[in-house]
Amino acid sequence: MLARQGKTWTPSLLAGVSWRALTNVCSLKEILRLFKLSPFTEAAQSNPRLPFKFLTHDYLARNLTVAERLSCFSHHHRRMCDVLPDHILLQILHGGATLHTLYQAGRSFTLTIGLPRPPNDKEGELSLDLKMGSETVFNLSCSIIPGWVVKSKAAEVLLITRLQGLRGQYPQIRQATKALCSVSPRAILLAAAQGVAEAFGIVEIAAVCATNQVYYCSELAFSFTNSYDEFFIDLGMAWTAPGFFGSSIPITEKPLEEIKRGHKIRTRKKRLLKLEIQLACAKFFFQGDVRTSDCSGILQLGSVEPNVSPNWPSFRSR
Repeated sequence: MLARQGKTWTPSLLAGVSWRALTNVCSLKEILRLFKLSPFTEAAQSNPRLPFKFLTHDYLARNLTVAERLSCFSHHHRRMCDVLPDHILLQILHGGATLHTLYQAGRSFTLTIGLPRPPNDKEGELSLDLKMGSETVFNLSCSIIPGWVVKSKAAEVLLITRLQGLRGQYPQIRQATKALCSVSPRAILLAAAQGVAEAFGIVEIAAVCATNQVYYCSELAFSFTNSYDEFFIDLGMAWTAPGFFGSSIPITEKPLEEIKRGHKIRTRKKRLLKLEIQLACAKFFFQGDVRTSDCSGILQLGSVEPNVSPNWPSFRSR
């Protein structure tokens, strides 16, 4: 079944996966037992490559060992299974769930969460997508992983592995940025990711640097560096381990007092939009529904200061 999936699972790649499976039989048995649990069983039946993804070359990042990839894969799925109610987990595994919707400038902008689609599915276990209307324009891939993998003292971190616009969507990306108070899709999705992390009680976020990206190539070095390293450095994220950036959640932004005169109102408006998205995405996991809003109304949230995290209640264990 895997071999019939063409380019994604070529005979040579399948041979490499088979060899790594044979040399990690005990670990693979643990994963297969995990995927016998509902609702993972249905997901594996519809996507037979899913339980074997951690065995593929360069899963999540280039510099991870097979043991580290296994720990990341297992940790993520166990956390999803132990924490999320069945109805939310089913939505994520089968078609995706809507986290939040905004209406601005006569358009709808939707943030969704689901499984990454091939061939980008080895870049993470969750995909956060920004849609303009029904069209996806930008996505972020991430996984919940043990902190020790990225040399963090935190028990677990949310690892950002992909943050890119879709091919051919540049005009739509520009339109979305203009409509959403000049907040870039990257910043929108990063705010959503922080909301997801807060819902799981995760206090740190990590990100894969440009040269450690799964699909990095020297011919596109400038594009990768601009899309990842420069973006994360501008946010104030620091190098925490070879190949990774890291930061506490929420990511600390420059104090308003240091913003140039004439830019403070616009900066505050943009930060409040990101905060609203962060809170709404966290709230989704507790309410199970979507809160809609209008960008023009975010200044009504003036009583909520940016960089202040809510004290969300803990999930009930199954």
